[in-house]
Amino acid sequence: MKLALGTGAWLAGCRKSSSVALAPPRETGARYWVQILLSGGHDALYTTDPKVANEVDGIVSLPTENKITQAGGLRLGPHFAPLARWSNELAIVNGVQVRTANHDTGEKQFFHLKTNIADGRPSALDIIATRRQGQPLGVAYINLASRSMHSPAYFGTADKFYFGAGDVFDQVAQATPAELAKLSAVYRKRADEVGRDRAGWTAADQTSTYLRESADFFEHVSTVPPLVSAQRSSDYVAQSMAESLDRALWLIEHDLCSGVILDLGLLGWDTHIRNEGKQAEMNGNFATYFSEYMAGLHAKKNSHGVLADRTVTIVGSELGRFPRQNDMMGKDHLPQTSFLVAGPGIHTGRSFGQTGRLMEGLPISYRNADPAASGRVPVLDDLGATMLHLAGIDPERYGYDGEVCSFLLSGVT
Repeated sequence: MKLALGTGAWLAGCRKSSSVALAPPRETGARYWVQILLSGGHDALYTTDPKVANEVDGIVSLPTENKITQAGGLRLGPHFAPLARWSNELAIVNGVQVRTANHDTGEKQFFHLKTNIADGRPSALDIIATRRQGQPLGVAYINLASRSMHSPAYFGTADKFYFGAGDVFDQVAQATPAELAKLSAVYRKRADEVGRDRAGWTAADQTSTYLRESADFFEHVSTVPPLVSAQRSSDYVAQSMAESLDRALWLIEHDLCSGVILDLGLLGWDTHIRNEGKQAEMNGNFATYFSEYMAGLHAKKNSHGVLADRTVTIVGSELGRFPRQNDMMGKDHLPQTSFLVAGPGIHTGRSFGQTGRLMEGLPISYRNADPAASGRVPVLDDLGATMLHLAGIDPERYGYDGEVCSFLLSGVT
């Protein structure tokens, strides 16, 4: 019964018209959705949006060793140069407005891919999981470092550094099939009780649904090999990053869920002090383990095909770093960041989005992402609307009032 302690608690406007006439969402092949938070705020000058001195005003603090890698249509900063090998499979969206410089607000918004949200809303992947294709669980949450990021459908793990060892996945790995079957039966019985005793009450009905999903997960997980993650680093944060990405691959390889949400870094990208050194450490570790994750997507397959052909991945931060260095050689918060996106249906191999001489987001055409004075500066809500559209879901139905980023979708002209 100790397994239940790791599963968390289950208790409980109109979109603007796109500048491109969008066809109804088509089948893209996406079966899995992975959303990765680089918590604290990665510095785009070192990662996805590098600049040289004549491209920015003098107050902008550029990297000391400002080596820019041009990898096909991607322009990568010095810390993301190792990702050049995946340039044909990645898209970058720069200058995305998140409209907050607060971590808690930004983290909640990140998981919803939407600004101005209310507590209790399902995350973007929770919504996508309503259309899942037979997986027992909707979304698994991995390594969350803040309770503010929990959705009503939360199932997963909190970070051990803050909340202690013994999370639900660790316990699953140690349990016998008989123990997992017993736990599944307990959850199924409780789901029936909640559904019967409070029938018609929306919150109770939804709780009953979540309990059944948990029961299904425990039933299915007893039939797959347990996850064994190798020791890659003696540093806790780096090892946690590697293990979390391993866990995401394990979950989708065994078709245990539709979506996986990961919180990486324990706010390690929040570099108010020693920005350059700490960003180099965090980005270096991420580039290493994300490359392993991408390789894993190509190497692993299940009955639905090679994972790389079936998985949409979106990576970003809850906020960005201010372009000017402060008095402590750090950089403070900026309500703007950038994202990496990969997977079926995505127009990969290009960097999209324009930023100006002060790193401010500039308007672009949503048809082809070219600079356009009459265009739009990308907003987090636009990425949310785009992901729902890509999943075959009408964003308006769920209150996503962003504009679908046609430039980010393959096959849209």
